[in-house]
Amino acid sequence: MSRRHAIHWFLLGSLVAVLLPDGATAQQDWQQEWVDTLAKAKGQPLALTVHGIEGHEAVVREFQKRFPDIKVELTVSNPSIIAPRIVTEQRNGIFAWDSWWAATANMNNIVLPAGGLDRISDYLVLPEVKDPSNWRAPDYLYTSDKGPYVFVHTYYVEATVYRNKDVVRALDFRDLDQFLDRRLKGQIAIRDPSRPNSGTFALAGLAKVKGLDFLRRLFTEMDPAVIDNPRQLTDTIIRGDKAVIIGAQPDLIARCHLAGGCRNVERMTSGQYVFLRGVSVLKNAPHREATKVWVNWLLSREGQETYVREWAKSNDIGALSLRKDVKAHPSHEGAAPDYDRMGNYLLAGADSGEQHLAAVIKLYTEIKNRSR
Repeated sequence: MSRRHAIHWFLLGSLVAVLLPDGATAQQDWQQEWVDTLAKAKGQPLALTVHGIEGHEAVVREFQKRFPDIKVELTVSNPSIIAPRIVTEQRNGIFAWDSWWAATANMNNIVLPAGGLDRISDYLVLPEVKDPSNWRAPDYLYTSDKGPYVFVHTYYVEATVYRNKDVVRALDFRDLDQFLDRRLKGQIAIRDPSRPNSGTFALAGLAKVKGLDFLRRLFTEMDPAVIDNPRQLTDTIIRGDKAVIIGAQPDLIARCHLAGGCRNVERMTSGQYVFLRGVSVLKNAPHREATKVWVNWLLSREGQETYVREWAKSNDIGALSLRKDVKAHPSHEGAAPDYDRMGNYLLAGADSGEQHLAAVIKLYTEIKNRSR
C-alpha cells in the first residue's frame, strides 16, 4: 500500500470513528426523548381544535385509539370562527388550546401575526418527520417566512364553486363571463368574503384569471346573496335555491353524491386555487407532551396514511400527503399540484397567497360599506 493510500484510509477511519459515536448518540437522544415524551403524556389531556369536516374527526378518533392514555378534548369549529376566539382569549391571558389542525389560512393570516402560535419545530421529535428529504416540496413545508409555525402536510388543487344544473339551464359556464350573465342575477350565493375562507379563496382564484374589476361587477351587478355559514350556503345549491355558489363545503356535497343524491350539483373548475391543510401548536400550549405525541404521530407515515385513508371516505378531493412514502388515494391523485412549480399557484393559506386574499377582502369591504 502506498503512503498516500495509507494516509487516506487512516483519515477515513479516523473520520468514521469520530462520526459514529455522535450518530449513535443522536439516535439515542431522540429515542430517549420520545420514550420520555410518551411516558409524561400518559394521563394528560390534549386540547385539540379541528376543522369542522368529518375527515378531521375520523383521524382524531384513530389517534385516540392509538394513544388511549391521552384524553382528547376535541373542539370542532370552522377556522374563521375559532381564529378570532383564540386571539381574544390569548389577549386576556387564556391559553386553553394545545394544537390546531385545519385549513391554514386563518392560522397564517390571523393567529400567527397576533403572536398566537409556538414554533412547531420545537415539538418535532421523530427523525422521519424532521427530515425535509422525506417530504415533497420541502421548501413549502411551512406557510410563512416568519418561521416554522404552521406545518403543511397536504397541498391540493381545489375548486369550491358549484352549480345546480337544473337552475338556469341555458348556461354551460365554458366562459367565465357567464358569471355576469343577467340571467344569473339573484341566482348566485357567496360565502362571506370579509375574511379568509373558501369563498374568498375561490374569488381570489377568479380574480387571478379575470382581474378585480370582474369581481367588482360580480358584487355590484349580480346581486349575490352573502351567507357566512358554509353549511347553509351549501344547502342552497343542494335544494336548488341558487344556480351557483362560491365557497361551498365540498364534503357535504361529496357525501350527498356518495349516497346517490345531488346528481344535478356539479363542481366547476372556475376559481381554482391550491388548498393547504396543516397543523400548528398554540402559544403556551398547556399540555406539552401530549401535544408532541399528537403532532409527531399526525406527521409520521402512520399518521399521514391514516389521514389519506380516512379523508377519502367522506371527501372527493384532498386525500394526499406531501410525504414521499405515503401514496395518494387513487381517486384523488389528479388533485395533486406540480410540486416542482408551486410558485405558479395561488396558495390559499400561505404568505404568497395572502396579498390576493387581502385584495378580495378589501374590495368586498369597500363595496359593502358604500352600500350601507
